Amino acid sequence: MLFTTDVYAAGTQATGQAATTGQQSGIGSTIFLIIVWLVIIYFLIIMPQRKRNKAHNDMLNTLEEGDEVITSGGIKGEIISFDGEFVELRVDKGVKLTIKKSYIQSLHKKKATI
Repeated sequence: MLFTTDVYAAGTQATGQAATTGQQSGIGSTIFLIIVWLVIIYFLIIMPQRKRNKAHNDMLNTLEEGDEVITSGGIKGEIISFDGEFVELRVDKGVKLTIKKSYIQSLHKKKATI
């Protein structure tokens, strides 16, 4: 009887050690998968958005009076003047709009240089 109990106890210890090792490798692979997904999200979402923001800021910094721009609301106008972070646009004869500079979506036409 003593021999059977010792073998059983040794068997449960070996099984317990195997289960603990299996759990540790499962946690390691889970952490690895989380890190892989974070890297994928960074390269597919965050990095392209940063590039678009940088290109938009560069475009805003190169604007000059006389440039034709399109706002985020779809209004096309010519830049008349800058006032800090606001821009005055001429939309039509006698029609001027003051908008925030960051609402300029794209540069339609650069002013003609002679």
